Amino acid sequence: MASHTSHIRKLIAAAAAAGCISLGLAATGGATASAATTPAHPFPTHVTYKVGVMPSASQATRDAAVEKQYNSWKSTYLVHGCASNEYYVSTKGDNDATNGGTVSEAQGYGMNIVPLMAGYDTNAQTEFNGLWQLVKDHKDQWGLMQWQLDGKSCRYYSGGTPDAATDGDLDIGYGLILADKQWGGYTADAKAWLASFYAHDVAPDGHLKCEDDGPTTDTRPSDMMLDHLRAFAAYDTSHDWNKVVTRTEAVINEFSASYSSSSGLLSDFVVNANGTSPKPAPANYQESQPDNIVGYNSIRVPWHLGTDALVNGSSTAATAYGTAKKESACLKKLSGGNPANVQPHIKLNCANGNISGDTQAEEAGDSVGPAAMASGDQAWTDAIWKQLGTNPFGDAYYGETIKMLVYVVMAGDYWSPAS
Repeated sequence: MASHTSHIRKLIAAAAAAGCISLGLAATGGATASAATTPAHPFPTHVTYKVGVMPSASQATRDAAVEKQYNSWKSTYLVHGCASNEYYVSTKGDNDATNGGTVSEAQGYGMNIVPLMAGYDTNAQTEFNGLWQLVKDHKDQWGLMQWQLDGKSCRYYSGGTPDAATDGDLDIGYGLILADKQWGGYTADAKAWLASFYAHDVAPDGHLKCEDDGPTTDTRPSDMMLDHLRAFAAYDTSHDWNKVVTRTEAVINEFSASYSSSSGLLSDFVVNANGTSPKPAPANYQESQPDNIVGYNSIRVPWHLGTDALVNGSSTAATAYGTAKKESACLKKLSGGNPANVQPHIKLNCANGNISGDTQAEEAGDSVGPAAMASGDQAWTDAIWKQLGTNPFGDAYYGETIKMLVYVVMAGDYWSPAS
């Protein structure tokens, strides 16, 4: 869940939704239980990545571009509500939650973005505490966030038992660690969250499930945020996160060997993830889109794996590094080096990957940025950086939020809480 066909998305999977009473206000005021603390890593915190290249633009130009995007993102999508001490990231424009509500994926994105922008944003800790408060106020039976919240009713609005989505849970946990390293005071919350995540989002063999109440046989490659998992391993020694890293890498390698050995592309959903022969899910496995190829979920893979390679290097992150390089090369070839031509739906065989008449989305090309950097392709990196300053297809919440996070990585401001 908490995934996309961007402009119009219809889930076939189990029901959704719970709520928050939107006050409909841009996030400008305070809503925190504690006074703000001076950040340990104020933006911009410049990082030297372990592999690859940076955009050719100067560091000052890159920092300014991130600040401009943050101003736009915050004023448009960060909402002060449901309650007076809550904030949420609105999915308005993308139909991901009714009445411009939020999903756990969006909330997790916000809980990553805001700590990374602390220092530039003097209200960052207030906003982070409000984002975290909304999560705490909307937990499911396993202590994880109800994945979809209505923008007016503040209730879980669809049928079925409220459940959580793994991508949102991952980013919320990572956000708590970022906050703890940035301001201090979140250790107990972070470790309690990671304990719930490990108990309910991790399958017995170590691979990531798609949701906390879902089967232990499938997984979603867009959840394979290996840099997050490595940070969890460094932060939380009470659970075997290295087992999760190892099994996640094994699924990537086993899948690619059979279905995308030259391209590294991963389908939106993968079944048989608990064995040695993972394979693409059926076409409409969870969503009304071809879940057996790259789609609006797996367009995020080069961003996540590229980031892992940049932060952790070609040895520690060998699987991410190798896969990111293959994906970057494939997507550059298919698009003719124009990131606006990277399509949201791509067949796993890069040789005939483009789908005639498919939709277009800015986030498809934006997401390739960290993979292009890790691969060392200067021209491709610069082309993607240039596109980040535009919005050629009018993308809303999903594209603009992914852009925000990719901007931080590509600017060289993505510091790791594990370092």
